[in-house]
Amino acid sequence: MTTVGPEPPFLPLRILGAVLRWAPVWVPALLFWQITTGGLQPALAERSRLDGVRPEVEARHSNSQAEFERMAAERRAWEDPVYQERRRRATSPADEPADGLSRGGG
Repeated sequence: MTTVGPEPPFLPLRILGAVLRWAPVWVPALLFWQITTGGLQPALAERSRLDGVRPEVEARHSNSQAEFERMAAERRAWEDPVYQERRRRATSPADEPADGLSRGGG
């Protein structure tokens, strides 16, 4: 006599079961692949591109920093009353007496 066992499940269901049983293996592998191709490789390419333009950016930064320092010193000078008086005296005609110095002396 032949014994009859349960009918094997439908083929797509068996495949789905196998895929789900192997999920702890293929999910991390898929995630690792996605990170390396979608995130790591472009990030490394961008890093190498930025390393290539670094000297130019640093030169522009040092130039702009020096220009800022020069302009800040000039601004401080324009706000200094002694500097303003010296500029006024330097630009005033030589034959005119300076305010308050040659008038009504003693």
